Amino acid sequence: MTERDRRALVLGGVVVVASLLALRVLPWAVRSALAAETGLRERVAVLSRARSDLTAAAGLRDSVVRLGAALVNLAPRILAGATPAEAVADLAGRVNLAVTSHQAKLERSEAVLDSAAAGRLRRATLRAAFESDVRGLAGVLQTLEFGPAALTVRELRVTANDPGSGDRAPEVLRVEVTVAGWYLAQRELVR
Repeated sequence: MTERDRRALVLGGVVVVASLLALRVLPWAVRSALAAETGLRERVAVLSRARSDLTAAAGLRDSVVRLGAALVNLAPRILAGATPAEAVADLAGRVNLAVTSHQAKLERSEAVLDSAAAGRLRRATLRAAFESDVRGLAGVLQTLEFGPAALTVRELRVTANDPGSGDRAPEVLRVEVTVAGWYLAQRELVR
């Protein structure tokens, strides 16, 4: 092999290695560098969002504390029970207590289907009928509206049994009332 052949082989080898580097290794290195830069930018963005979320978490803790205090204050104002049946039973007991404590006679009470909701709070509704005089009716309504539980009288219908009776007979009013209250539903029941 002559000197000229040796130079040709070395030059050919250098060209092959240079072309391999230029066509295979260099594009791979550029793609890897660009991917690493993109990944780094994404990580910086995630880190900055995490830092901003952590700084906002202090404000959220204050909100959670205030919300917890509001729920503690709300607890005595809502009906007992976590299901509609339990809440309606509590509501029926409160209505029965209000009626009987004002010398009225409860004739019937029945649950009314109610789908009103606000988060986990659900509304329970009860329709009741009773007989009373004017003072008893006023006392029942006052007990329901201003009692410890937050109850709302949604409908009220009052009729006199015998409006044409003489002055000696005591007045008797037939009252139909729809009362609603709120209860805290179980987590499984929340839609």
